[in-house]
This record gives sequence, structure tokens and C-alpha cells, in this order.
Amino acid sequence: MIDRNPLQPSRVIHLFDQYRIDAWKTQNKYTYQKGEQVTYPHKLINDIYLIIEGDVRIFHIHQDGKECVLGILTAGDFIDLPSVFTEQESDAYSIALTTVTVVKVSKKEIIEEVTSTPELSYALLHHFSNQLREVVFILEQVAYDKVEERLVYILEKLIDPTNEREGWYPLPPYLTHKDIAGMIASTRETVTFLINKLVQNGILRNDQQRLWFKKV
Repeated sequence: MIDRNPLQPSRVIHLFDQYRIDAWKTQNKYTYQKGEQVTYPHKLINDIYLIIEGDVRIFHIHQDGKECVLGILTAGDFIDLPSVFTEQESDAYSIALTTVTVVKVSKKEIIEEVTSTPELSYALLHHFSNQLREVVFILEQVAYDKVEERLVYILEKLIDPTNEREGWYPLPPYLTHKDIAGMIASTRETVTFLINKLVQNGILRNDQQRLWFKKV
């Protein structure tokens, strides 16, 4: 089963045949340094990238130049997996948040694996259905919730639940205020103001140049 978390997309690589996985990982590797653009429209037509190491921000660019962040991807994630199942060209961009290593995987191979493996087909359908529900929820948030409420919701999604210290959970160290703004349809200035407010209210704290979130 695939875990549901739209900001740290589920790693589906383990659902594929191990022989395929091993073959993919031995292919030519491409490395990108922090801040470098990994993918953009027109770059990959017949393949997608599988992340071997590192973290990537995937986003769309609105016509006014603003970024709409779709998610944070990490090792074991495919970059822009939905593009495999549509004839429309992808309009997603991705940028390395850390040093990133990827390999190319043929879209044709993924489709062959999915069509021949009912369990994988069901798991991916479950995954995409959850993502659709999450999109609807986020649209409702943007329409009706305050920016601060959207920020708290996103921060709780981004924490590392395995690294708890007396009720505090760390946020990814590479995330910027601009990244977070792109996730909640706000501006960097507003996010900075609200983060400072949450620090004053004891919901966030700065520890060794890293933000920690306190669950209530």
C-alpha cells in the first residue's frame, strides 16, 4: 500500500519488479547540485527521472511568474510520474534542493510494468485518487481558510515524524520561505511574517538553524 502524503510523495519504486529496479539503478546517472534545474517542459519526452539520492522541488510556473509548488520529492520517487499516463506534454519544472542523483527510466517500461501487474495498477490508482482528494482539500483551503491556517497545515505535513524531541518535530533544512509560499498560494514576505509570529507563539522554534514544529 502507498502512504498518503502529498508533500512528500509516496515512494512507489518498491512496487516494481526487483529485476527492473536493479536494471534502472545501473543506468547512467546524472547529478545536479543544489539550486540547479533538474527538469523542465520539453526536456524529457520518452523518459522520466528516478531519484537515486537527494531532494527535489517540483512546481508549475504561473503566467505571472509565480511558482506553484506541487511537492517535495526524495530518493525512490519518480519526478512527474503522472506524465507517464497522459499524452499531454508535462509543464512541470523541478529544482534540486540538495545534491541530487537521478537515472532515466523509459515511460514505456513503466507502462508495461503497470499493465502487467494488477497490484501495481491498484496501488497507483489509490495514490492518484488520494492526490486528487488532496487537491480538492487545498482548493477549499485557499478559498476559505486564512493564510496562517494554511501555513500551519503545510508545516505539519512537512515535519519528520520519526525525529521527535519532547513534542517538537524538525522541518526539512533546505526549505525556504519562498518554497513554503508556493505551497500555500501566498508570498514570501507573508510567510516570513507568519513564521516569526508562530515562533513568538511557541508553535515554531529555531534550533541550530533549523525550524522545529510543535504538535498540539
